[in-house]
Amino acid sequence: MKMSRDSIRGICDALEQAGIRPTHQRILIMKYLAEYRVHPTAEMIYSKLKEEIPTFSKTTVYNTLKLLDEKGLISALATDEDQVRYEANMTPHGHFKCIQCGALFDLDLACSLPPEKEVGGHLVLEYQVMAKGICRSCRGG
Repeated sequence: MKMSRDSIRGICDALEQAGIRPTHQRILIMKYLAEYRVHPTAEMIYSKLKEEIPTFSKTTVYNTLKLLDEKGLISALATDEDQVRYEANMTPHGHFKCIQCGALFDLDLACSLPPEKEVGGHLVLEYQVMAKGICRSCRGG
């Protein structure tokens, strides 16, 4: 994975602003999530990065993803298969999951959801909208 100087600087700045030391492994994980918007699992990230850095560990990937999620730099998405998928797109959006191929896509929401809203007396801090169906590729179009 080739990194431009600007993208590395942007990732380092985001990590530092969140109070996270920008290690090489953390930068690679953030870079992967920013470039490959496929909503990967921790295993998918580990497998890809292990090709580039043979000493990369699963523990590092899991710990980094947990830290990045806690600090609000990425989002963890729970799926119906008890999987957790990750993404760096923090703008309000939903997701579409194909029930045939399992692909997960970003979905523009028809209405803009506010980041914080009171619903029934509860303060909503996060929305996770998941639509399911058959994707364009599986439908043959």
